[in-house]
Amino acid sequence: MAVRTEKIRSGISKLRNVEAVFFDVGGTLVYSDLGHLDLLHEALIVIGYPVTREEVIQANDLARRAVARRRRRHLTRMDTNQASRMWLDHLSEALDLDLAPETLEQELGRAIRDVETHRTVAVDPDALGLVSTLRARGMRLGVISNWSADLPQYLESMGLARYFETIVASEAVGSPKPHREIFLRALAAMKCAARTAVHVGDDYWADVVGAREVGICPVLLDRDREAVHSDCLTITRLKELADLV
Repeated sequence: MAVRTEKIRSGISKLRNVEAVFFDVGGTLVYSDLGHLDLLHEALIVIGYPVTREEVIQANDLARRAVARRRRRHLTRMDTNQASRMWLDHLSEALDLDLAPETLEQELGRAIRDVETHRTVAVDPDALGLVSTLRARGMRLGVISNWSADLPQYLESMGLARYFETIVASEAVGSPKPHREIFLRALAAMKCAARTAVHVGDDYWADVVGAREVGICPVLLDRDREAVHSDCLTITRLKELADLV
């Protein structure tokens, strides 16, 4: 049976038939004081573009609006890979970036990981309690993250690795979220059907859109209540997930 959402009382939803829960890492299980746009801004500076934060905010907004319009018009003809490339193309045009799309995507990915690596990060205070609770309920847990190939060692250093059956990093797969390949690799490694899985992450584009593309039920973690998306379940703290599943 597939994961389904059931209203148990006014304003409260419950996910049924969940067998596996996947988690993002950066911004979800662990976090720093940088938000998505801050990371993007600093990453662009790292790879040689002296843009301002305001310029990045405006360019990102233009790019996402363009993708949203295209998706509404061509819903059945536009997959996640195409949408991701379109966002990058519009962002590049708005900021006058001169790297080829494939190179820009690779360089941004590496720069974002470098920026995250050198920030002070902490395990989310709800993380250990949540994963312990879910495992006690018999749920299988995995990680799907845009990260370098040393992700298992990183999670080990954070005291998290032992809770997860499967840890899939984008560098090891050769495909970042929101592309389908990384999600499909995780499902295959766990021998889990997408229709029985949930993915939790803090990035709407990478985590919600990417997971939904392969049939996984997404849950958005929005700590600062900044991302207004009516098309997905949203939590403001990790521990709220325990009440959903």
